[in-house]
Amino acid sequence: MKIEKKDLPKGEVEFKIVVEEKEFETYHAKAFTTVQSSLELDGFRKGNAPENVIVKKYGDMIILEEMANLALRDAYTKAIDEHKILPVAEPQITITKIAKGNPLELTIKVPVMPEVKLPAYKKLAKESVGTEEKIEVTDKDIQDVLEELRKGRATEREIHSHSHDEHNHNSSAHTEGHDHSHDGHDHEGHDHAHEHEGHDHVHNEKTEKTIPSTSLGTNEIHLPELNDEFAQSFGENFKSLDDLKSKVSENLKLEKEQKAREKRRSAIMEKLVAETKIDMPEAIIENELNSMLSQMKSDVTRFGGTWEEYLTHSSKTEEQLKSDWRKDAEKRAMSQLILHRIAEAEKLIATDEEIEVELVRVLASVQDADENRAKSYLYQVLTNEKVLKFLEESK
Repeated sequence: MKIEKKDLPKGEVEFKIVVEEKEFETYHAKAFTTVQSSLELDGFRKGNAPENVIVKKYGDMIILEEMANLALRDAYTKAIDEHKILPVAEPQITITKIAKGNPLELTIKVPVMPEVKLPAYKKLAKESVGTEEKIEVTDKDIQDVLEELRKGRATEREIHSHSHDEHNHNSSAHTEGHDHSHDGHDHEGHDHAHEHEGHDHVHNEKTEKTIPSTSLGTNEIHLPELNDEFAQSFGENFKSLDDLKSKVSENLKLEKEQKAREKRRSAIMEKLVAETKIDMPEAIIENELNSMLSQMKSDVTRFGGTWEEYLTHSSKTEEQLKSDWRKDAEKRAMSQLILHRIAEAEKLIATDEEIEVELVRVLASVQDADENRAKSYLYQVLTNEKVLKFLEESK
């Protein structure tokens, strides 16, 4: 078997393979058995027709094609092993010559995991981070949230009054804690949802203790007074207004730290993507686009809509959406390849123990979660987190 490899653009390789006549003939017996077992001819039980009868009815090609199927599987495996490549999609196979008593000739094209030539990533990361900004929560920050909480608890005397649902949603986050989870495919590739678990949760019941504050036309709005009773309305963890202020301050600080971390990591990845050369296979970009589309569909459904309604509202087809997302998909795919390569270089790999700890959380919170898929996802997420933390702290 002769195998010639040629590198093609966009991360594809092409193998030209020749299976000499003598070697090709070694597949005959197995191929005939396969063909024979699938046929039922007049005068013979299924799987018992002799070769000359089969060939007379269907021609030599029915057996030759099965011989080719067997040969190309072996050829493909051998080509991958010899040239140490990692395919990222199904191969495209073309048989260029097949005839009885002749060598088999075929061409295999397949997109492969591209080579990632990393730049001086530690130096670039350090330059991207710059001087770390000081995180401060001011009295005004706290007061602004308290005012939003008051508005969220306001009552009005008219049915056609202005809705404060949005205020309620935004301000409650500062007392309940923040979920900054990501989809696992962003530049950071990390789900931060678990970072703030364990913080006090505030129950958002309506309080009847209100006083007149302002009016909108005939709609008299009543805002609760900022006192200990107001704080206690958010749950048993708040005995006084000072307790509420303390929790708001704590969560504001967490939020600001989170935003600062995301900003640093985004700057690092932007720089690394810009400085890294990758001949990206089309199949990897398409896979990322399909992942983004799947996530979007899931989000739409979760918020009570249908995908058809979303497409109608956006006046776009799925292909148009994917076209709009293409640059972002390529950047996200590059980011993941870069993180993967740095993880290998620095030996920053998630351990089985770390994965098991997070797996318990996932299986407890996600109904009918597939354990193997969850492990694979967590491996990537936790490994990415290690790499990003390493890059943030590069000196």
